[in-house]
Amino acid sequence: MGSRAVAEAVALASPKVITAYPITPQTGIIESLSVLKESGRLPGCEFITVESEHSAIAVLVGAAQTGARCFTATSSHGLFYMYEVLHWVAGARLPIVMVNANRAVGAPWNIQSDRTDGHATRDTGWLQLYCEDHQEVFDSTLMAFRIASQTLLPVMVNLDGFYLTHTSEPVALCSKEEADAFLGHTRMPHAIDPKKPCSISASGTSDYYFRIKEEMANAQRDAGRVIAEVGDRFAKHFGRRHRAVETYRMEDADIALVITGSTTRIARDAVDQLRLRGVKVGIVKFWSFRPFPALELRLALDHVKKVVTFDVNQYDIVLSEVRNALYGRTTPVFGFTVGVGGAPIPVSVFSGIVDEVAMLDAPKESYSLWRGVAPVTVVIEPKVETLPMPVKSSSQFLSPGHRACAGCTASLVMRHTLDVLGKTTQVALPACCWSIIAGPNPYTPVRVPLVHCPFETAAATASGLKRAATALGKDITAVAFAGDGGTFDIGLQALSGAAERGEKIVYICYDNEAYMNTGGQRSSSSPLHSATKTTPGGKPETKKNILEIVAAHNVRYAATASIYNLADFKMKLAKAKRYAKEGFCFIHVIAPCNPGWGIDPSQSLRMAQLAVETNIFPLVEVECGKWRITYRPEKVVDLTEYLAPQGRFAKLTPEEIAEAKQHVRLYWEKLEKLEKLF
Repeated sequence: MGSRAVAEAVALASPKVITAYPITPQTGIIESLSVLKESGRLPGCEFITVESEHSAIAVLVGAAQTGARCFTATSSHGLFYMYEVLHWVAGARLPIVMVNANRAVGAPWNIQSDRTDGHATRDTGWLQLYCEDHQEVFDSTLMAFRIASQTLLPVMVNLDGFYLTHTSEPVALCSKEEADAFLGHTRMPHAIDPKKPCSISASGTSDYYFRIKEEMANAQRDAGRVIAEVGDRFAKHFGRRHRAVETYRMEDADIALVITGSTTRIARDAVDQLRLRGVKVGIVKFWSFRPFPALELRLALDHVKKVVTFDVNQYDIVLSEVRNALYGRTTPVFGFTVGVGGAPIPVSVFSGIVDEVAMLDAPKESYSLWRGVAPVTVVIEPKVETLPMPVKSSSQFLSPGHRACAGCTASLVMRHTLDVLGKTTQVALPACCWSIIAGPNPYTPVRVPLVHCPFETAAATASGLKRAATALGKDITAVAFAGDGGTFDIGLQALSGAAERGEKIVYICYDNEAYMNTGGQRSSSSPLHSATKTTPGGKPETKKNILEIVAAHNVRYAATASIYNLADFKMKLAKAKRYAKEGFCFIHVIAPCNPGWGIDPSQSLRMAQLAVETNIFPLVEVECGKWRITYRPEKVVDLTEYLAPQGRFAKLTPEEIAEAKQHVRLYWEKLEKLEKLF
């Protein structure tokens, strides 16, 4: 798979620090690297599962500044969350390598592939390569480490999500000795040295800043030469040559298709079919996007009569780049946009565009024309409130027929939350399982307003809903409804800010103890020793205590709840609704996930029950600063009964089970002391 090709190349490069944060469709890369780390294929490498993409790149700023070889991977909104630090990396001349699995960006949510993400970061100072196939993915990733070290600039390797990350084909790898001989040993001249203390990236005069940026601009312009040299070196070592610009059937072409990435493969088939019809058409593929290979492109397009560019992004970026490169020439440049949001691009789309261009002397419009999806003349979006309930439901505000997995408790948390909070509820929903459960537009099983928002922004978005309603004189209950990743990790800053300000919202965290939407990677909510996709040998850290963190903000109300102990949960929801008129309220709900926990769907509620009965997830509340245990098991169930059925705990040793029991006992004793304290 393309994701595994990246991981194999990274392992061969022997980085000293790798940071990992899950996002579809990049997750296969960090999962593969975690397996390689576990198996001993990454000796001496620090593999860090961080809490957000912002930290994923920021950690590497510190690591790379020491001269260590570094790597991370991301996609789409994750890349954008890094944006501030991307500029910092380039400005500090840090040779970091990052792989970006190209994916569409919101709003609305879309996990399919287009290149808006990578192209939108084209002016951050990073060099960028775009891959056509799995072999190019492997080769480009390995080459990126050499290019970065020679230019002292970061390199972003882009591969189309799903089309490359999730498909498989033969790839020629190499030995560790061959990789070492190709990469060589280079030293970063401005690596920190304790013997020569200095202040790195500190402010200076405007003239100083100007000179630094001029040097970086010169390095970026010279990077084309370095990429060519590294390409020659790679060809000498491995017999495969990669150039900034490559051509296909261009010897006598009248029409040139300018394209990049995996769509080039479809274009090749289209060109072959058009050639059979006598149409003289060829392909000019650019592998390097930053620096943009303007000179090579001009040479490749020297004799053609028409140029056709293809943007697989929203903003005519390739069209603009090619027009700039061909400035002064009279060759007409036609722009077309295809494949945005993962829309299919069959051979017929390319053939149809070539036929369209063949009939024109010049472009009809100055902008890129969108092709590949039939236009819709009338769009009818039924209002949610007019949609009939498909079958009788015991819930007023959640219809049957949503996309939750069998046995999903997250759907039950939403159902009972809405039934208690009522019809004036408005929900801010970050990226989480519920992003999928809610279904595609224009349909929704939730019969109150549901505002999807970026992963880290649930509390902030809910605050905006409430503040605006107040300003407009409306009485609503604003709810942030997030999973553990969007609460414990990437969303913690917004959560803390809203709690500190006393925003009058209710925050519901349904906790399935990993990043289940992306396949079950480690979060800081994952329990000690639990196996996840990024901690296959077991998580070495204890679970973060989010209730204590929130309670430390002196909020009006905070509590834990279990979907099994329904009366307790509903009582706490009612209290939260009442207290939200005065300030911030928070409820942390244990929500077992049968695929992520490795349990049968029929056992989901049983696990929610056992979590409480074993005291591993105590039911408590903090009401205006006063702690209270709201449920005491008549007879505490042995923790093994909770752990044994779960696949994620299958490898626990007797010593680890004893350690878990000790943690449970000590926390319960702490809660009893807190209760007596008040």
